[in-house]
Amino acid sequence: MPVTMKRVRAAAIAAAVSLLPNLAEAQQAVRIGLGAPTLSFLPIWSGRALDTFKPQGLTASVAALPGGDASALAALDAGDIDLAAVGPDSMLRAVAKGQPFEIVYSLMSKVTLQLVVSKDFLERAGVKPTDPMPKRLAALKGATFGATALAGAQEAAARWLAAQGGLDPKNDIKVAQVGSPIAIQAALEARRIDAFVLSPPEGFLAERAGTGVVLVSMGDEFPLLAKQPYLVLVAKKPISPATSELIRKTVNAMQAASAAVLDKPVETAEAIQKQFFAKADPQAIASAVKSMSSGVAERGRIDVEGMKNALTFNKEVGNNFGKEFDAAATKDDLWTNSFVDAAKPK
Repeated sequence: MPVTMKRVRAAAIAAAVSLLPNLAEAQQAVRIGLGAPTLSFLPIWSGRALDTFKPQGLTASVAALPGGDASALAALDAGDIDLAAVGPDSMLRAVAKGQPFEIVYSLMSKVTLQLVVSKDFLERAGVKPTDPMPKRLAALKGATFGATALAGAQEAAARWLAAQGGLDPKNDIKVAQVGSPIAIQAALEARRIDAFVLSPPEGFLAERAGTGVVLVSMGDEFPLLAKQPYLVLVAKKPISPATSELIRKTVNAMQAASAAVLDKPVETAEAIQKQFFAKADPQAIASAVKSMSSGVAERGRIDVEGMKNALTFNKEVGNNFGKEFDAAATKDDLWTNSFVDAAKPK
């Protein structure tokens, strides 16, 4: 990386962190870099909203870094942050290139993406959400999907869904770059696109506006997607004893936050909405928390089956890492439950 780019990245990270509240001197800081500020990183949002870090003697500094997952991992590699919250595909790509990273916690253990289609498209296609899955997916032939960016996760998921319906994923659907989720919602309403694939609360918002319908909830309707580390917490190896203790405390905080999501979803959603999404519809946040709650039920634990599912899904959507990974053989190297096992409430 050129020196100028390194300086720009360091300046961006410093600027992001400088916007966070001052750290309490008595608390130990844990610096977490987010690949994207999406609600799917549910334990992080709930942990901050309920301050489950405080009983662990921690103050969490969390910032969404410009540049997404790649920037978060670069900051982790440089020592600018302690942990990176990213998608496993980005982490696997980095490891395949020789970077020393390890997954220490599954933040979301199912794919949260939902296929949302316009009501107009449903009528034209003659399909409804209660139809068998093959019929719902086959009806996507000729549909135009809106996406934030081309060749990204949204397009990959849309083409994967088309393939599951027996369609030609390259030629039977179209994908148009639209922009932010707000722009995608507007494009659906204006009938410039027929569908999109995004995580909650976008499906709820489309249904509430009367412009769209959730046709498929991917992580709830496909066994392959229902159990896999979809969003993960990554550390840099080798992990020192001091960093191990910091991770253990962080995991404790994440587990407490996940317990709150499961035990008190309404109260947790309200706390998240008030602190971080004040302009959002409270019902949208509540709906999103409820729909994603099963993804935190395992309290961050990963198993071989789930890791196999993640690797299989990445292969099926066309992610080529340049290296083959074996789910079982990479335990305690590529991924570990050691911090989950060590985490015990104070």
